[in-house]
Amino acid sequence: MKYNQRLSFLEFLPISLFGGVMALCGLCFSWRLAATHWHMNYLIGESIGVLAVVAFITLTVTYFIKCLKYSSSVTKEFQNPISVCFFATFIISVLLLPGVLLPYFPKTAEVTWTVGAVLMFAFAWYVLRKWFDQRQESENAVPAWLLPVVGTLDIPIVGNHLPLKGVHEVSLIAFGIGLIFSIILLTIIFSRLLFQISLPESVQPTLLILTGPLALAFSVYHGLTGVLDLFAGVLFYFNLFILLLFGSKIMLIPAACPFKVSWWSVSFPLTAVTFSTLVYSEYHADLAHQLLAISMLFITTIVIAYILFLTIYMIITQTFAPLINN
Repeated sequence: MKYNQRLSFLEFLPISLFGGVMALCGLCFSWRLAATHWHMNYLIGESIGVLAVVAFITLTVTYFIKCLKYSSSVTKEFQNPISVCFFATFIISVLLLPGVLLPYFPKTAEVTWTVGAVLMFAFAWYVLRKWFDQRQESENAVPAWLLPVVGTLDIPIVGNHLPLKGVHEVSLIAFGIGLIFSIILLTIIFSRLLFQISLPESVQPTLLILTGPLALAFSVYHGLTGVLDLFAGVLFYFNLFILLLFGSKIMLIPAACPFKVSWWSVSFPLTAVTFSTLVYSEYHADLAHQLLAISMLFITTIVIAYILFLTIYMIITQTFAPLINN
């Protein structure tokens, strides 16, 4: 019986679990910045980075086995208009991991980032062409739609720090595509949320994905320009308002199964917002901004730790039946 359960778990393993790698990478970057900003222990960030690498390798090997054993299941997942978006979580993980590796293995980081950038541009093009070539149902316009295209905003996050020829222009291209399509897709998704039936409670935590694009846009804009001007401030504060609107959805996490296809990716937007607050607090030394930054850091760390613990517990105890019913 346990053997069959393990087969079932492998067959229904969602690609969205790579969102956990994204979250761990983002949390690593946040703790590194906190270590510089507040002189905190740098080993916290590095330990999280090691965990991200281990998680990526484990999930990649496991999902590769799934592709070999259950290719029809993977094909079905890739052809679904919603679940296909979560394949971006794997590519974004490939884009973010070089940031973890850069201080120790710079050449490996450069090669990995280059592969990730090519994959991200290709995947964004593929999904957009698919959307334009086939009529889309309005109820399919969910927050997960942001992942394939807005994933291009992750290209400059690490790429802007690499000593590669032409990387600045590539970062500009990615920033332009990601920012403009973020505005377009956010408009479409907000329209769907306002005028269509509400999302099921179990997937409502994914509304936090809506905070990701502007947080990334803020960080990329600051990274490319090196300044914190009016435009950066508008991005930052508007995104905080979006977080206030949907932040309460975090409380719905216990009501959702960790293995829902749409699940793990909600943690990365939290780290994106946290990183942006840490950057902003570097320019504003007042108590309010410092408290905001450190509060976001600890809340995000606790949420991700809880999700990680619950996910591992579900796997070890094999209590993942809700995944099969997804």
